[in-house]
Amino acid sequence: MQKLRAVFVAVVATVVVSGSARAQENRNFDNSWFWGFKSGINTFSVPGHGNTSTVDLGIDWVITRSKGGLYVSGNQSIFQRDLEFVDPSSNTGQRTIRVNDMRRITLGALAFPKHFGGITPYAGLGYTIAVLGDARVFVDSANTFPSNAFLDEVERERSRSAVVGIGGIQIQASKMAIFAQETIIPSNPGFLFNSVLNFFEFGIRLNFGSSIDRD
Repeated sequence: MQKLRAVFVAVVATVVVSGSARAQENRNFDNSWFWGFKSGINTFSVPGHGNTSTVDLGIDWVITRSKGGLYVSGNQSIFQRDLEFVDPSSNTGQRTIRVNDMRRITLGALAFPKHFGGITPYAGLGYTIAVLGDARVFVDSANTFPSNAFLDEVERERSRSAVVGIGGIQIQASKMAIFAQETIIPSNPGFLFNSVLNFFEFGIRLNFGSSIDRD
């Protein structure tokens, strides 16, 4: 009997401690204001040169409730890539354009369907604006220069906006959390990189306090 009682007390204590830890972890997540710092890999296809990957850096801001939240992010991908762009006036029918870097601003809504202790998976939809850096147009093999209409088209296709999908997981440890997430931007023929853009990111988020008025 004493052994059963000891086992029962141990089980109850484990459940109580687990529940208390879970409640504490949820308190550090629910109704909170997070600042995050992240890095990752941006994968996309370059017209005429195939698939490539680049370094991506950024910060984000997450306001949570118990089942959902607001997400704001700023990112920069660091790279220099040449791509081929169609130009009927060129001797070869296309021109080489050298592009440097890409900046993104994303605003989204996240859903937190369930907490598993301090582990919280999440998914959401957002809206992003992506702008490529300098786009340098080269002359072709016959040294013919691009027309103004061509330069205007390159300038128009240097930026785009789109609905994006976001999915990730956050692991809470007191006021600090680590996270990993993936963001996908669908392809668009009106963008210089006209493929799907895939961003895999990981980093840390710090809880800077409550996102609600507790008075």
